[in-house]
Amino acid sequence: MKVEVKLYGMLRANRPAEAPGLPHHAFEMTLPAGTTAIHITEALGIEDGLVTIVAINNGTAELDTILQAGDQISLFPPSAGGSAPLRVFIAGVMQANRRDTQIESQNYRLQISQALRQHVPNVQIIDPWAENPNSVNYTESQARHTFHTMTNKASEVDLLIAYLPLPSMGTAMEMWQAYQGNTYIIAITPFVHHWAIRFTANDILPDLQSLFGWIENGRFQQEIVPTALALRQS
Repeated sequence: MKVEVKLYGMLRANRPAEAPGLPHHAFEMTLPAGTTAIHITEALGIEDGLVTIVAINNGTAELDTILQAGDQISLFPPSAGGSAPLRVFIAGVMQANRRDTQIESQNYRLQISQALRQHVPNVQIIDPWAENPNSVNYTESQARHTFHTMTNKASEVDLLIAYLPLPSMGTAMEMWQAYQGNTYIIAITPFVHHWAIRFTANDILPDLQSLFGWIENGRFQQEIVPTALALRQS
């Protein structure tokens, strides 16, 4: 049977020299029935313990999961960055283009937080709405202090996730602060041509499900997190 294999990080050193494409491209392997990811690591000469996450068809799996013809297998090495918590700022629409004092649904913040806490060990989340759930009732001085404080925090984290199904002036300012602070930015938005997004975001995704896919299949932990930590140190 034939399967498609993709290697991440240091594991790419074990990619067959004869495999077509670039190191980050998937390649095809022909394997006998009953093969598992363990057999793939053995065939590629990957040392024991160097594969910490396995994804099959974009879903996390175990090393001993039996593979089927046509499966897409991703193998990930241990995550970089040590034991320090990954600091993630959740930015996104609040008032958007409203002309009243109400806000848009903030459920996306809970969804992102839950996905991160489930799959990213020791993550530290900075969520302006969670920290200020009654901000629509703040006095003028409270609101001003909160706005400046939260905007500044966007430049002090390792990664900022901006949810923008609608334009948001506040989120654009948080993204700019993050950009100035060498913070890695993931924008979730259909506005791919807006300069404020194009020239600050490191990645632009079309929807939340795309982000959750990255988190669940390990790409977020194995590619985005090390890159974000390296960017902060640059």
